Amino acid sequence: MHDAYTPIFFYRHNRPLRGVMIDDQPWFCAYDFARLLGLHHPQALHRRLRPYQIRSARFTYATGSEEEVHLVSEGGLYQAMIRFGHPELQHLEEWLARDVVPTLRDQYTGCRHQPRRVMLDWQSRRLVLLDWQGELWMQWDKVPRYRGL
Repeated sequence: MHDAYTPIFFYRHNRPLRGVMIDDQPWFCAYDFARLLGLHHPQALHRRLRPYQIRSARFTYATGSEEEVHLVSEGGLYQAMIRFGHPELQHLEEWLARDVVPTLRDQYTGCRHQPRRVMLDWQSRRLVLLDWQGELWMQWDKVPRYRGL
C-alpha cells in the first residue's frame, strides 16, 4: 500500500472531482463529490455510506503538499446519487460512466497496445480523447461542440 496517492482532477461545471485508483478500483474524494451533488454539508457524505464504500487516504500534489481525504468507491458514488438525488442525475451519471471512470482506469493501465482514453487541455478546455494506434480520436457527438474553437 502506498503512503500517498496523486489524484487525477476531473471538472464538471468548474468544480473538481479528484480520483485515484487503489487496488485496481476507482476511488473519489467524498468532499468533491458531495459538492457536485450540491449538499450543504459535504463533509457528512462519507458518514452516510456503508463502511466498505469509504476509506481514508493521503493525496499528494505537485506542489509537494499533502492532504488527508475521505474517499468514496465507485459503487458509493452511484448509491449517493440515488440517495441524495440531483437535478441533473442522468447527466451526472453519464459523465461518470462515459468519461470519468473509464479515463481514470485508462490512466493506470499498463498495456499501451489497446485504445485508451487521455485527457488533453486545449484552449482552456479539457478534452477526453481516445489514443489508438498513435492517433487521437474524439467522440463523434462532441465534434460540433469543439469545431468552432
